[in-house]
Amino acid sequence: MKIAFDLDNTLIRNEFDFDLDKPRYAWLAYLLGGEKLRKGTKELIQFCQKQDWEVWIYTTSYRGIWYIRKIFWLYGINLQGVVNQAVHNNRVNIRCTKYPPEFGIDILIDDSEGVRLESEKYSFKMLCINPRDSDWVGKVKDYVNAFQK
Repeated sequence: MKIAFDLDNTLIRNEFDFDLDKPRYAWLAYLLGGEKLRKGTKELIQFCQKQDWEVWIYTTSYRGIWYIRKIFWLYGINLQGVVNQAVHNNRVNIRCTKYPPEFGIDILIDDSEGVRLESEKYSFKMLCINPRDSDWVGKVKDYVNAFQK
């Protein structure tokens, strides 16, 4: 199974001030810079990878693929794939913000109500997470576990 996570307001602070995880390589993170990940991200991705699921990032930002991989590497996380806006624009032929089926992604975790509406219109699995939800990790685990059954 492939699961993809959005970045802004889902895993990375943007408009919302949620707690942050500490990087595995804190001194390198300090030297190399970059954004920090939401508290629980490491735990959740490790959970997914222990189930042998591929973990992807699907973002509408134009952050570079290597930059995104570096952020996660600093937390000890290896991603199986990254879709940024440039990749999306080159591959997706329908007019929508995100279209995970084009990349073989089974579930998308995102904070956007607009993407949730597109998931209904284009029939793809998506869980809309509130950036203020302190139990977001539990909700994602419950959702993906129910999807597996």
